[in-house]
Amino acid sequence: EGRKEVAASKEYKVGQKWSYHARPGEEGSYLVIVKIENESKLGTIVHIALGGLKVKNLRAKNGLTEPANHLPFSKDSIDQSVVKLLKDDVAFPDFQEGYRLWREAFDAKRAGVYTITVAEAVAIREFSFNQ
Repeated sequence: EGRKEVAASKEYKVGQKWSYHARPGEEGSYLVIVKIENESKLGTIVHIALGGLKVKNLRAKNGLTEPANHLPFSKDSIDQSVVKLLKDDVAFPDFQEGYRLWREAFDAKRAGVYTITVAEAVAIREFSFNQ
């Protein structure tokens, strides 16, 4: 079977840039770790930014949305998604506003974290942009 290799438990650090199992046509996209938190109930939350996406968006001027500056994932989901560490310490986009909005909703029990792969989360975002 074409089972994806699951990365051994990795040490993630803020500023790392990783390749991941991307959607077809987005092989050049990458994720950057922007924040890591430990939550008592959920365990480790790895907050990422994504670059190099080609997400269709009917509301965008050119029909595409490229960056995603803040997406919260379970560590298991990141373990299943990443392929290779590309760089250890890169500059990353300003994720604070997206994080703040998520944190408010999370604290109010109105938001969670992705427990699916990064590629699956990108597909869901694309679907929601086009409704």
